[in-house]
Amino acid sequence: MSHSFRQRILAAAHKVFIEKGYRQADMRSIAKEAGIAVGTIYNYYPNKAVLYQAILVQQSDELDFRIFEITRDENQHTVEKLQSITDLLLAFVVRHSSFWREIVEDPQRNVEIRDEGHKAQMRAHEQLKKHLFNVFTEATKESVWIERHVLTYIAAVTHIGVFFPEQLEENQRYVMGLVQRMLGLSRTETDIAETDIAETDIAETDIAETDIIEHIQD
Repeated sequence: MSHSFRQRILAAAHKVFIEKGYRQADMRSIAKEAGIAVGTIYNYYPNKAVLYQAILVQQSDELDFRIFEITRDENQHTVEKLQSITDLLLAFVVRHSSFWREIVEDPQRNVEIRDEGHKAQMRAHEQLKKHLFNVFTEATKESVWIERHVLTYIAAVTHIGVFFPEQLEENQRYVMGLVQRMLGLSRTETDIAETDIAETDIAETDIAETDIIEHIQD
């Protein structure tokens, strides 16, 4: 199947899913929207569970690219990058969470489909972790908390987006407040480490000066 033809089917399916919901959407409506025979869709997508999963994978890849572009933006500071990423992620979670709950319960979603969906989710998760690791590292290169920051951030965005889908602004404020606290913890840790180094240097200097004085006196 050509790329343009596949895109045509996926675009039509996405529109139908949005308008009707996952449960009410059917392959015949998708075929009509795409302007093709329903049998043609079945040649490539045996059921709507497979079709929706293809949409999810495609949009996950698009999301990954947009986040990657944000991480490379030298005109944005760390907090600004995390704000942009947060906005994208929360919107994505809200857009797909209700559909995902329905697709998980769909009896047409067999073991093979579940395995492929799980692989796609894990791949997207690992890519997101890499992007976030790079962003948090910009703010604190020496922090032992970076991996914890990344995992906490992902968990917060995912769960808050799912459980409070209608409260986008509140979710954004909460996540960014959490980000500020995480970055503050990292800065505190860095300050403590720098203070310890400075105090060690001073102590070593004092010892050295004392040794010199004692040597002169001897």
